[in-house]
Amino acid sequence: MKIKLQNKTQVEKGVIKSYWFENENIGLANTLFHRITLPLKEFDSGLDYEEQPVQTEIVLDWYNLGLSEPSELDGLNLSHSNYSDAEGSVYIGCSHNWCDVKKLNIVKNIDGNFDVSGSILIEFENEGVGENEEFTFQTSCEYIET
Repeated sequence: MKIKLQNKTQVEKGVIKSYWFENENIGLANTLFHRITLPLKEFDSGLDYEEQPVQTEIVLDWYNLGLSEPSELDGLNLSHSNYSDAEGSVYIGCSHNWCDVKKLNIVKNIDGNFDVSGSILIEFENEGVGENEEFTFQTSCEYIET
């Protein structure tokens, strides 16, 4: 079964957050990470075991970018090939489905927010939800420092 996510929903305005995290048990010093949250417009997944409409978001996390200020996001491509320690998922079909970020371009716009465009392979097959799908999008994101 194919969800056909591209035809059913679109990304609404998202958020880019920075946050500090440390874990002494694994030797991780206090490090600044970035998380991109991309809410999806409600949609019908077509899965009879899931409450409809589905309300979910794509979460791309653990980006260790080494930035000192938000403006340095301008021009970055946060693909997983460039940032292999980053992770992503979307909760559909009662499962967290891994997202392989093929392209995630960030450009600062004139209002101080960021235009974000991307292409993500959603791996539905790993959780038995459906066939893997490519999902492309364009949206804007607000930057929030936490």
